[in-house]
Amino acid sequence: MTFKKLVGKLHLWLGLSSGLVVFIVALTGCIYVFQKELFDVLHQDLVRVEAPAQAQPLPLSVVWEKAQAALGPDKPLQNGTTYSDPTRAWTFMTYKGNVGQPYFGSMIEYHRTVYVNPYTGQVNGVLDNKYEFFQVVKWLHWGLWLGAAGEYIVGWSTLIFVFLLLSGLVLWWPKNKAARKQRFTVKWNATRKRLNYDLHNTVGFYLTLVALIIALTGLTWSFNWMKQGVTYLATGQTELPGGHGGKGKKGGKEGAKPDLSLAAQLAPPPKAVDAALRDAWQRLPQAKAISTGKPTPEQPVVLRAALGNNRYQSGQLTYTAAGHFEKVETYREKPKGELLVMMNYDIHVGSALGMPGKIIAFLASLLIATLPVTGFYIWWGKRHKQKATHRPAAAGTVVERRRMARPVRPAYAASAAVRAPAEA
Repeated sequence: MTFKKLVGKLHLWLGLSSGLVVFIVALTGCIYVFQKELFDVLHQDLVRVEAPAQAQPLPLSVVWEKAQAALGPDKPLQNGTTYSDPTRAWTFMTYKGNVGQPYFGSMIEYHRTVYVNPYTGQVNGVLDNKYEFFQVVKWLHWGLWLGAAGEYIVGWSTLIFVFLLLSGLVLWWPKNKAARKQRFTVKWNATRKRLNYDLHNTVGFYLTLVALIIALTGLTWSFNWMKQGVTYLATGQTELPGGHGGKGKKGGKEGAKPDLSLAAQLAPPPKAVDAALRDAWQRLPQAKAISTGKPTPEQPVVLRAALGNNRYQSGQLTYTAAGHFEKVETYREKPKGELLVMMNYDIHVGSALGMPGKIIAFLASLLIATLPVTGFYIWWGKRHKQKATHRPAAAGTVVERRRMARPVRPAYAASAAVRAPAEA
């Protein structure tokens, strides 16, 4: 067996084994690319408020109390986010779950977001994120709703997909100059089988680079060795301080937390957070959002600022427990290697290049979803063609009966008829 035939066999069977998972992951990724933009449009009643003229927002601790009252005493809030956009409702989130369990089992006990008018304290609504459309799509994308087992399947299927891209390039490579032109174009007026073949090969070739970027950035969340390897190549270390570039899962390792009573968990943040937040907006007026957890009165106050449309464009401000400023760190001071690792998510979804990048990621993901489909039909067509070739002819067919009824003249009779005039 030649090398190319071996590659072809591996490409076929690995593609059939992982095709359904690749199709699901690509299609859900395509849907999730514009999650942020679509969510704001679909939930305007939650995310938008009317900003009174010259009005100042209430202190965070006051708005926090309103949000907690809307949730009740059994779901303590964990963080709150304020926005520079005066027409944007402030958001407060609570989450409790078990990592690795199936999504519709006990993986998420509850995940709620409260939207509050920062000028009046009125609650716009409480969103159950567990069943929100884009959250359901995200968990299907990450783990097929199967928890740890699903993430394992998605990880290995993505790794196989990387091999399929490279092996597909080997199979696509033209043998000569005559075949080269054919491999770069789709023959739209060809038969259905030929059109499907061209779509699989030609689309796969043009997608290779973008698809590899999407797949390899996704693998950093599936395999720790991949994440550590990329981080080491970029920074010379296997881990980044602060854990940047991760998936952002809730319920993971978040470090040691103080064991607080339920009353302490339900209490609003200390007044020092209000003072720190006012100071943070003065120090980073370009920020789009500033969020905080809920420290105890003895803990330092740590605020996180969104300084752009991408996740890596972030900053962190640290204050004492009394609310006195200590330091501010932004992504602009990070070394280039560390910044590259922090950009992993934004590269994965295309937002690192702005809206054009998101459009490219959307179209690429949509076309990636077609590859398992066109590949399956290539295999299906060949399989049925082989069956038809090896099928024995049925006895008594019309063609066979005609041949049997046709008289056969012996060769010697024909030659005798030719010689007859000469003998006469």
